[in-house]
This record gives sequence, structure tokens and C-alpha cells, in this order.
Amino acid sequence: MPYAVVRDVPASWQHYPLVAAAIADPVPAELILHLAGPTDEGFRTIDVWETREAWQRWCDDRPADALSRSLSAPATLRALDAIATLGALAKPAGPGR
Repeated sequence: MPYAVVRDVPASWQHYPLVAAAIADPVPAELILHLAGPTDEGFRTIDVWETREAWQRWCDDRPADALSRSLSAPATLRALDAIATLGALAKPAGPGR
């Protein structure tokens, strides 16, 4: 069952490369989607994993990242166990579609 994690980070968008580096070296095979963008309070990341266990293994296998160590306040994590999905939603490819 897909598992999503939303992380609100109280740091400027300029700190995001530290998060990206922690995820991309290497990109976990069970990570389905990673999105990020600035917010009024800092920035938000949204990760969708194949399962809760996949996310937990990734967390257990990595040391605390540089961003977490440098924050004056911890990031807020929110999790979502998907109980319903519509499948992959995407616009059709091609001109005029």
C-alpha cells in the first residue's frame, strides 16, 4: 500500500539542496515520487513510497542529514497511509492534448 510523507521544514528554500542530496545519493528504488517547493514558513517535501516499511528502512539506513542537524526547530512530519487510489493520473502526451 502506498505511503506518503509530508515534511514541513522551517528553513529557507536555499537549504533544499541538502535534502535533495540525502534522497538522491542514490535514489531509493522504492521511492515513487518526490516533490518539493517553498512555503511561507520554509519549504515542504512530499514523498510517496511503495510501502510504509520501505520508508522506514530508508530512514533507519541513513544517518541524520546535515539539514536536520542545522535546524533550530525540527521539521514537522505527517504521514498518510493511502486507503484509496485512482492510479496514476497524468495528462496524455503529445501536442494539443
